[in-house]
Amino acid sequence: MTTPARRQYLQIKGQYPETLLLYQVGDFYETFDEDARIAARELQIVLTARRYGEELVPLAGIPLHALDNYVGKLVARGYRVAICDQTSEASNKGIVERAVTRILTAGTLSEPNLLPARQNNYLAAIARGHGQTGLAAVDVSTGEFSVTWFSPEEMPAALDAELQRLAPAECLVAEAQQARMQWPAETMTVTPCPAHFFAVEAAQQRLCDLFQARSLEAYGCARVPQAISAAGAVVAYLEKMNARLLALLTGLRSYSAASYMVLDAHTQRNLDLLQGARSGMLQGSLLSVLDRTITPMGARFLRRALTRPLLDLNQLHARQESIEELYESPALRSRFSMALQRLGDMERIAGRVRQGTAVPREVLGLREYLQVMPHIAELLRGCDATLLNELAGSLDACPEVSALIGQALARGGGEDEQEGDGHLIRAGFHVELDELIASIRDSRRWMLALEASERARTGINKLKVGFNKVFGYYIEVSNARLDMVPADYMRKQTLTNAERFITPEMKEHEARILSAEERIDELERSIYVDVLRQLSVYYERVMRTAAALALLDMLLSLAEVAAHQGYTRPQLDQSGALEITGGRHPVVEWTLDGDSFIPNDTRLAPLEDKEDAKSPRIVLLTGPNMAGKSTYLRQVALIVLLAQIGSFVPARRARIGLVDRIFTRVGAEDDIASGKSTFMVEMEETATILHHATRHSLIILDEIGRGTSTYDGLAIARSVVEYLHNTVGARTFFATHYHELAVLAAELAHLSVSTMETRDEGEGKILFLHRVVPGSLGRSYGIHVARLAGMPATVVKRADEILKRLEHEREQLQALLAPERGNGYHTGNAVYRREHSAESRSNYAWQSAEGCAVGQILAEQDDACADLLDEIDVYAITPMDALNLLFVMQKQRKEARKISVIEEHDHA
Repeated sequence: MTTPARRQYLQIKGQYPETLLLYQVGDFYETFDEDARIAARELQIVLTARRYGEELVPLAGIPLHALDNYVGKLVARGYRVAICDQTSEASNKGIVERAVTRILTAGTLSEPNLLPARQNNYLAAIARGHGQTGLAAVDVSTGEFSVTWFSPEEMPAALDAELQRLAPAECLVAEAQQARMQWPAETMTVTPCPAHFFAVEAAQQRLCDLFQARSLEAYGCARVPQAISAAGAVVAYLEKMNARLLALLTGLRSYSAASYMVLDAHTQRNLDLLQGARSGMLQGSLLSVLDRTITPMGARFLRRALTRPLLDLNQLHARQESIEELYESPALRSRFSMALQRLGDMERIAGRVRQGTAVPREVLGLREYLQVMPHIAELLRGCDATLLNELAGSLDACPEVSALIGQALARGGGEDEQEGDGHLIRAGFHVELDELIASIRDSRRWMLALEASERARTGINKLKVGFNKVFGYYIEVSNARLDMVPADYMRKQTLTNAERFITPEMKEHEARILSAEERIDELERSIYVDVLRQLSVYYERVMRTAAALALLDMLLSLAEVAAHQGYTRPQLDQSGALEITGGRHPVVEWTLDGDSFIPNDTRLAPLEDKEDAKSPRIVLLTGPNMAGKSTYLRQVALIVLLAQIGSFVPARRARIGLVDRIFTRVGAEDDIASGKSTFMVEMEETATILHHATRHSLIILDEIGRGTSTYDGLAIARSVVEYLHNTVGARTFFATHYHELAVLAAELAHLSVSTMETRDEGEGKILFLHRVVPGSLGRSYGIHVARLAGMPATVVKRADEILKRLEHEREQLQALLAPERGNGYHTGNAVYRREHSAESRSNYAWQSAEGCAVGQILAEQDDACADLLDEIDVYAITPMDALNLLFVMQKQRKEARKISVIEEHDHA
């Protein structure tokens, strides 16, 4: 037969079947049945069992004080945890009343111990329908609530980019849509929700009720049903999980991703913005170099800024001006740093005050932080930069908050040594409380003096007066002195080596103290809750102050890095130019830790460069493996990105025309789950770039066409370069091992060819100089890199033998193809001469000097084609030589036909 306690548990569990229910039993949270087996497995705690009537029930428990630690582990593993608390005191009249007070999920955590301090913890929701897609995101620890939307043309790339940027801990989707969408499950929990969460009309009403507004016009999404649907689903979910969190949502911000430089998901990963590609951690990322922030809110602001570079020149110049002033004054940076070091996480503390969950230590800390505001504001008003002056006006010391906290709470907040005999509420704040405390003050003093007076009266020198929660006050006497105990002592508790007693007078004082203290505790809790309610009125003012401090902290961090690393202020404009002198890779330079980084220059012409019709917009970069091509490409992209968050850049000088998007196609990845090969993924990413890039974009392509046959790859790579040059016109850096593409410099006016300089020191030793120089290098030195990688010596030796044979056969072929060289490109070296007339460039087509020479030879010898074919090793010929040969053979065939027709005509 089931017991009443068991029935109560089963009833509550039945209401939350998809959660792990932590059920308070005294000083423990217990789990039962299958929940207990899961908890024991995941938390590595003991699985026991207990009999409830005739039923033996599995159970596993954790102490109340360790709740955050254990819950954090469960939530991190994707579980939803329902906290069921006792809501009444234990008594002999029946079972204790219990209720679920909150449900914790990955996206609804607000407890400080469960959150990463230096990054946001987002809950997102995605709504699809009628062609558009809405994305809402909220951080319940700070109250940040925003929504955006995407057209069908922008999907899925734009959604993927925003999800990559936000990195939500949890994402809500309609149950019917879950199966049709792919999710990065390794980075976020996907939670299917009922369709009514996303119903547009209900969602709109939910939002209007929350903001106490008649419409959503003021929030910028009134005419976007999918945005309303996504934001409304967030509110519905929070209502179900923990309604107290809704108090933080005081507004909704609508934004367009196009308002910022767009960084797709691949680019964010390829540039290692927030985490190193190999480690998956902060180390090796751009953020690890830039983050010298002091406050948690400053750290979160910097993370957001890195993934949302600006497009507004005025905002960028304002940030640059501020950083420059801080950069030039180490003393000013020091004063700001010392002031910020006195601050804590004002955003999250304000949020917990708003929810009514802040502990006294946090509230007292908030008062201390606000008292620093006048000093920081004074420093800001002394600055020349306009933005810093404006931040001074945004700092609100909220004197009402400081005054209320100072009047209400005793120092220490009831946790350490405190004023007012250890009470939480300061004396003089509440009349009834003061009277209660006064009523037992004499009894407390009597208890404090009792030990000394009883020792004197009884002669028992080691007599002790103590207190515990179970037995109350007592007098303890060791067994060795029991014969000295007075007759008025009444036995209370027996210990192994002592006895505990109480006296009638002591019992009277105890009753008075305990009765009053119970009422004092209850009253103090009530007063504290009311104090939090009064403080929550100032939530938005505190949050505006915290936002200003976050921006100041980021600017200070960027100035500190610039001063330490020798960065300079770039010139920003709308010209489309990209001119960098002495550019350096910020992350690689940082990891060298004092070793010198070899800088490189970059020059891409403005969009309208009337002085130089041949000015480059595309750099074709060749060179060996390990020579630094990828580093150089990423270096350019990172310098541009840094400039567009307002930062100084690692270069001697830089002029940067604003970039609307940065695209990168780097590395080899497959998508086996979707049935896509490495090459298919490469082609899809390249296609996305070609479809979405504009003249104002920056494109980084590192090896296109390497995942298929040589001819296919070369043809695709060349076609992509031509399309970028002739149609897109974007600033492009194209790294390749297809050295044959260097011939394009003769045909494409805005393409230049560069290579990574090397020095062959003989005996198989190659020195990589890591310098970008004009021209092309006809070798990739792959065998040298294989040797460096530790390839078995026999494999390296055999590869070297094969390479020498192939190169020898190619030299023989080239000797047949080109007994004499004219204008054009000399295959295999870095010497290039370009025909200057537009007519000669257009006629160049696929011909080269070699092709022309072969044409002359074949024209003079009718059987030269057959002889030449006998000499060719098809495994050694390069794709470009093969194409040249085919061109000449085809041309010779046409010439032969013409001669035949003429001869026939003359004969007739």
